[in-house]
Amino acid sequence: MKKKITLGKGAGIALAAFVGLGVLGAVVGEEEKAPVAGPEAVASPSPEEKAPAVEKVPAGNVSGEAQEEKAPKEPQKAVDEAGEQQPEDGELPGMVGENLQFAQDSAQAAGFYVLDDQDASGLGRLQVMDRNWTVCSQEPGPGTYPVDTKVTFYAVKTGESC
Repeated sequence: MKKKITLGKGAGIALAAFVGLGVLGAVVGEEEKAPVAGPEAVASPSPEEKAPAVEKVPAGNVSGEAQEEKAPKEPQKAVDEAGEQQPEDGELPGMVGENLQFAQDSAQAAGFYVLDDQDASGLGRLQVMDRNWTVCSQEPGPGTYPVDTKVTFYAVKTGESC
């Protein structure tokens, strides 16, 4: 006659917790062993894995002579009398009445990256969620300026009056 072994509820819970922790430890342990992407983690291929180098010959060059690759030319920037490069000009749009995030995005799209925003109410609040603020004024106003010009948007929370 076989004896039936029964476990109490406490033993079952302890066993389930033990198994759960084991699975969790295995998952976390695998994450710690995963290689970090980047140049340090990339192994060079073994000599057997290396493929022979194949020289590409452009179409129309049947003689096999290599042609020089032409690098794309950078746009010419204006140079002043002292020989220093001048920043290019950009067209700053008028953003009064728009939400602050849209105003910043539009200024950046026009090439202006030196941006500031201020609380137009005078309370000195920080604009944490830019989409919740409406532009009351901007300095400088709409027009053509060097792209390194500082652009300041003065805004109030949406629903407040300027």
